[in-house]
Amino acid sequence: MVKKFSVLFSFVLLLLQGCSMLNSRVVAVDSYSTMQAYAGTYYLSTNTPGLQLQQQSFETILQNMLQAKGYTRTFNQKGALYNIVYNYKIKGPYTSIESYPAPVNPWWNGPYDGIYNGFYGDMWMNSISASTYFVKRLELSAFAKDNNALWQVVGSLKSDDSDPRNGFPYIVSALSNYINTNSNKVVYLNVEKNSQTGQYTATPSMW
Repeated sequence: MVKKFSVLFSFVLLLLQGCSMLNSRVVAVDSYSTMQAYAGTYYLSTNTPGLQLQQQSFETILQNMLQAKGYTRTFNQKGALYNIVYNYKIKGPYTSIESYPAPVNPWWNGPYDGIYNGFYGDMWMNSISASTYFVKRLELSAFAKDNNALWQVVGSLKSDDSDPRNGFPYIVSALSNYINTNSNKVVYLNVEKNSQTGQYTATPSMW
């Protein structure tokens, strides 16, 4: 009996550890570059409709990221060296179906090894779980004065909600190191938010 409750305690501990990772998101990034373009002044615009309420805060996040890369924003489009366009879209909802083993026991109501009040189920069957998710996608593209494309970086994030504010800063943080570069493949980054400083940090993900 001690062993059974020890396993159950380990499962509860795992759940609590999972809750502590709520400020972590995995972002898929793909980037392209036609030529090595030096940082300079840029005019920022969007082709995404319906962003009036969030547009100012979103553009401030982008401005801060691009400033750290050496770019300077100007509100004079004719005088800007580059035209940088961002598009932010949320698609869904989608439904994900997963199958997992569950014990055949009318008194069991938990997914971990058939444990219920310290007892194990003897017979198992496949059970199905359905969950809803959204995909948030940000495209950031730079054009020269002659309208030739210079570079583009795209980030996608799977989310359980459709609120555009919850995903945007995570994606921007992931895009930061791929401005004006060729990733040559889709890379996955784990972005974590520091709850004390509010800073976002992106590191390579094994996902």
